[in-house]
Amino acid sequence: MELGSLVGAVRSKRVLFADGVRPAVVVIKDGKIHQILSDGALEEVGCEVWDVGDSVLMPGIVDCHVHVNEPGRTSWEGFWTATRAAAAGGVTTIVDMPLNSIPPTTTLKNLQEKLKEATGKCFVDTAFWGGVIPGNQLELRPMIQAGVVGFKCFLIHSGVDEFPHVADSDLHTAMKQLQGTGGVLLVTPDTLLHFQPNPDSCRYSTFLQSRPDIMEVEAIRMVTHLCLQYRVRCHIVHLSSAEPLKLIEEARQAGAPLTVETTHHYLNLCAESIPAGATQFKCCPPIRSSANQVRQTVLTCRRNTHVCCHVQSLRALFPALQEQLWFRIEARAD
Repeated sequence: MELGSLVGAVRSKRVLFADGVRPAVVVIKDGKIHQILSDGALEEVGCEVWDVGDSVLMPGIVDCHVHVNEPGRTSWEGFWTATRAAAAGGVTTIVDMPLNSIPPTTTLKNLQEKLKEATGKCFVDTAFWGGVIPGNQLELRPMIQAGVVGFKCFLIHSGVDEFPHVADSDLHTAMKQLQGTGGVLLVTPDTLLHFQPNPDSCRYSTFLQSRPDIMEVEAIRMVTHLCLQYRVRCHIVHLSSAEPLKLIEEARQAGAPLTVETTHHYLNLCAESIPAGATQFKCCPPIRSSANQVRQTVLTCRRNTHVCCHVQSLRALFPALQEQLWFRIEARAD
């Protein structure tokens, strides 16, 4: 099979079904799955069959939380590399986040610039989130009409100056614009609070104390109130604390169109096991205690809260750089 050829049917000894893995032939028509036949029914196909042998044939994964960073920071990640990596890993659709590129996707003009940059560089289907920042409320509906799948905002510093965080008043203004559009607003669950820092800054417990559960609780309290008031779909990204789950459940029971996700490292790692200066564990919101881990796992499973696969790639770091990197990693919550 040559690159660029149209595929009419694919045969594999390992096709993934809901009830297991078995041999089959998948027939494709107009770019979509038309029919799935048993491995012995090749005579019914009616076209050339691409036999991939033992390679797994499965539904493509949709990764809805990707930072491509092009234009402006293509050295971090561009469309050419991001979408090729996605395809290699079985991801057939990505949705690009609105920040880290310069300019960010916060206006129709900026969206059009990003679309232009992506043209001819994408190896998988690619969609885009827009961003909510102070003062861009009149850009939201035009971006929806241009095809963005929704919007993201931060309640504290995003980590990049060109994507400022919003205040309560900005959320009211944005939600008024989003009413009736069917659009969804993604919110990072942190709100700004001030605490006395611990002098031992290399310990993970010090970092954890700088971002206590109450930051997520208060952020989600604000979002649930606004979600109920405006009935705009809201989604809490990468929740780390179990404390706000009761607030979320109560809001949903009251009719709020609210969803929430967590990630695997919050369910599988705990703060007590993280050694000092271990930069690979530093993320925002932070990895919390073992008690929180157990409680969140139980409550998440019991309440059928969505668990997403947004996991930052971990890089091998030279020991000599560990201490320097610990202090240089920004307080970010992508």
